[in-house]
Amino acid sequence: MTTTRKAVGIDLGTTFSAIAHIDAYGKPQIIPNSESERITPSVILFDGANAVVGTYAKQNSVAEPEKIVDFVKREMGKSKDEFHREFGDKIFSAEELSALIVKKLKNDAERYLGQEVTDAVITVPAYFNDSERTATIHAGQLAGLNVLSIINEPTAAALAYGLDKLDQNQTVFVFDLGGGTFDVTIMRIENQHIKMLATNGDHRLGGKDWDDIIVNLVAEEFDRLHGENPLLDLQSYQELQSRALAAKIQLSSRPRTTLVHSHNGKSIKIELTRDDFEKISAHLVEKTKTICEIVMQEAHMNWSDIDKILLVGGMTRMPMIRTMIQEISGVPLAEHVSPDEAVAVGAAIQGMLSTLAQEDKTGEKAVPESTREQFSTREGGLIQVTNITSHTLGVVLWNEDSLEEYVYPMIAKMKPVPAEFKNNFGTAQANMAKVVVRVVEGESTVPTECTALGLCAVDLPPYLPKGAPVELTYCYNTNQTLEVVVDAFGKQSRVTIERHTGLSEDEMASATASLSLIKVE
Repeated sequence: MTTTRKAVGIDLGTTFSAIAHIDAYGKPQIIPNSESERITPSVILFDGANAVVGTYAKQNSVAEPEKIVDFVKREMGKSKDEFHREFGDKIFSAEELSALIVKKLKNDAERYLGQEVTDAVITVPAYFNDSERTATIHAGQLAGLNVLSIINEPTAAALAYGLDKLDQNQTVFVFDLGGGTFDVTIMRIENQHIKMLATNGDHRLGGKDWDDIIVNLVAEEFDRLHGENPLLDLQSYQELQSRALAAKIQLSSRPRTTLVHSHNGKSIKIELTRDDFEKISAHLVEKTKTICEIVMQEAHMNWSDIDKILLVGGMTRMPMIRTMIQEISGVPLAEHVSPDEAVAVGAAIQGMLSTLAQEDKTGEKAVPESTREQFSTREGGLIQVTNITSHTLGVVLWNEDSLEEYVYPMIAKMKPVPAEFKNNFGTAQANMAKVVVRVVEGESTVPTECTALGLCAVDLPPYLPKGAPVELTYCYNTNQTLEVVVDAFGKQSRVTIERHTGLSEDEMASATASLSLIKVE
């Protein structure tokens, strides 16, 4: 293996994941896994001291459901108290489980490319918050990767779509509906610059919700006929989930399908038409429609301002989704974009841009000039990608008039990143020994209605009067993770937030050692 650093792009998905790279000719390519598949199911099977990731794990979910982990992306950012899975004598966090999926992708890529994969850009839903983004970075690091950056999935898809269209100024509406998350983002391609204008979404809405509708339909009918709930048995539940997924896929290309399910020696047969499926899942489609309308309002745009709609994620193959987006927009769909692969491809492009930017900084050139030219503007600079904040970042303050806490917005939603904002505040009372900065994320002014990201505390000099000035700076980097700087009387403290979620630094070190003992296949 060569020692040259190799960067890849990883789409770490809820139901499927993919990995891509830039080849020797400067072209983005999907890297097939060891099973010769272009996408890998995000399913883990624990087999003794080994972890099997992918199709084999998914196929065995019915036979050995107690050994299976899936849909872990929906749990990212949670502490071990909020979410964990136990196998053998080890308790796994969401980051550790996701790291096993990333490790599978990394191992397969190294086998295919014949060289070590060292660096990665990993994608996240645009609407992921700070703790979810931090957890994703942790997952990459636990898998042995240097995470160059985190990139929003719609931004990655727009990069994949727009790399050869940078001379065509246009506004693109990215509709990204995957297995477990949903994002809509408006992107502007102009003067060879890709800029994010607005975003919204729901990271707990995706294909699984459509599957669950079919699962519940069959379970309710089974209970009505036989007086038993097949969902109370784990094996029966996994089997029904598999049948529901197959039925959903069939209904995207056929007008009807038949579901047969057996449990405890009893069986049921249900015919489901596409029309009926669309009726019982209409509320989910309505959710996606509402979010589309919200993001258009936030961007102060009309559908006539949109040039193309880019459909990303396997769920956009459903006729009900395509019909809805066409009816509300009347905008043509972008052609020749793979819903399953665009995000990983865009991440690989961002990986190359990050590599080239690093080369410019250090002066050490390893990427061929012919490749550099393909990622450069007419003026010779690198293609620029600008993201925006997907949530407002605030600080909790005390209101003396109302005698209650409130949230003061430090960085508003839809601000370009990286972003840095500062403001001066006064101490709440005299002789305070320290100032505690409580950082929250969300659009409300009520602290309990926002997500608590964590806190940082800074010691103060003695005998300060009430209202003594403290300057607060929020630094939001390109990964959309936050650092806080507190400046009190000449003493400046750059404080990493003590996050309430995910793994701590000590836990990261322990997890790295523990995961190195697990063989990932």
